[in-house]
Amino acid sequence: MKICSLILLFLFLFGCSSAPKKRMDKLSILQGITSPKEVEFSILGPVEKELKFELRSAQGEVLLPDEVKIVTRPFSPWKIHKVVFSREQTKEFNLYVYENNKVIDQRLIGKGQVDESRLKLAVVSCMNDGFEKEFKIWNALVQTNPEYLLMIGDNVYANREPNGSPLSSTPENIWRRYTDIRLTLPFYFQEKLIPVHAVWDDNDYGPKNANESFEFKEESKDIFEAFFAQSMSDEIFTKGFGVGGLLSLGDFNLYFLDSRYFRSANKEGKHLGSEQYQWLMKSLKEESQPSFIIKGDQFFGGYHEYDSYESNHPNEFSLFVSDLKTLATPFIFLSGDRHMSEIMQFPRSLFGLPSFEITSSPMHGRVFDETGIKNPWRVVHTTGKVNFTLINNLAKDNHWFMDVENIGLSGEVYYKRELAVFIKDLQNNLNEVRKRRSGKRQYRRSRRRRK
Repeated sequence: MKICSLILLFLFLFGCSSAPKKRMDKLSILQGITSPKEVEFSILGPVEKELKFELRSAQGEVLLPDEVKIVTRPFSPWKIHKVVFSREQTKEFNLYVYENNKVIDQRLIGKGQVDESRLKLAVVSCMNDGFEKEFKIWNALVQTNPEYLLMIGDNVYANREPNGSPLSSTPENIWRRYTDIRLTLPFYFQEKLIPVHAVWDDNDYGPKNANESFEFKEESKDIFEAFFAQSMSDEIFTKGFGVGGLLSLGDFNLYFLDSRYFRSANKEGKHLGSEQYQWLMKSLKEESQPSFIIKGDQFFGGYHEYDSYESNHPNEFSLFVSDLKTLATPFIFLSGDRHMSEIMQFPRSLFGLPSFEITSSPMHGRVFDETGIKNPWRVVHTTGKVNFTLINNLAKDNHWFMDVENIGLSGEVYYKRELAVFIKDLQNNLNEVRKRRSGKRQYRRSRRRRK
C-alpha cells in the first residue's frame, strides 16, 4: 500500500512539474488578419475585467475599434475580446488596453505585408505545451521578423494535458486547453505583435485522428474562431469551409484547407469534403497568381504510415493530383503534423509545372529519428530536433522565388534552399489581380475615429 501511495505521489508531482507556468502580469494578445486597411485582434482576459481598446500613433492619432465582440463560456473565468480596427498600414500604431481608464497593457502592432510582390512567412505546427524548456524557440522565431506567422495545425493539444495524460474532447476541456496555451506561450506576451493566420489538425479539433463524426465539431469550430482573429475582418480573407478560407496577401494567395471537419473515416471517402474540394479547384482556376495550398497533415505521404491525404484517401488524392494538373496556377503545398520537417520536389510531369511540398514540424514537442523511412520526393529534411520554417517569397520577372530556411531552438539554421517556379504569364495574372482587387471588397462596418 505504501509503495502504491509513493507511486501515486510521484505521478502527481511529475504531472505538476510538467505543467508550464501561466502568466498573469500581462494580457494574452494575438494579432490576426492584417490588411492595408484593417487589423483584427483576439485578446484573452479575466471575466471580471471590463476592458477598452484603442490604437495610438506616434503622431498622437487615436483610433477606436470598429467592432468589439466578447466570447464567454459559463464554466470559464476567462473571456475573449474580438476587436477590429481600421487604420493606415503605413503608420506605426500601438494597441492600448484600459481598465477603469488606466492602461494595463500596450503592444506595438505588426504592419503585415508591406510590399505586394514580397511576402515573408514563418510556418509552425505541433506546439505541445508540455515541453516548456523548448519555448525559447519563440525568441528565435521573433528575431526573424516575419510579416505573417502561419500556425498550420496541432496549435493546441486540446485532447491531452501538458503531462501527456489523455483528456476527453468536450467543449469545456477544449476551451480550457486553448486558454492554457494562450496563458503560457511567450509568443502571446511579446512587445511587438506578429500577424497570425491558423488552421487546425486533429489535436486542436478533437480526439486523436478525429474526422467528420466528432460529436462536438461545431462547438470546437466556435472555440477555434474565438481564440484566433480571422473571423471578423473580410478585406483580404474569404471564408471557406470549416475553419478554412482564402487569405490574399498582395501577389500571393494562401488557401487554408480544413482536413478534419469533413474527413471521411474510410479510405474510399472524402478528405476535404465535396464542397470544399470544388471551392478550392474553382478558386485556383479563377485566382491564378502564386498560391500556397495549406493543411495540417501532409499531402504526399504514401511512403509512411502516418496521416496524409495520399495514404488516408488515395482515390480522392489521385483525382486531386489530376485536377491540379489541368490548372495553370503555380502552387506550393504547406503541411505540418509529422514531427519532422522536409522539402519535397515533384517533377514537372506530375502537375505540368514545378511544385514542392514544404513540411514544418514540431515547434515544441516530441521528436523522432526517421530511420528506415525513405521519401522518394525528398530534397532535404530535419529530424530529431524542434524547428520552424521561414519562407521569403518574391514574385518577379515571371518567376516565383522562395528562400527557405529551417531554423532550430536557438536560431541555428538546419537547412537552406533557394526554390524557383517559372510561370509563363505571371505578370499578366498579377496585373489583372491588382486591377480587380482595387475596388473589389466593400466594408461592412461603420468606422469610428477620434483625434
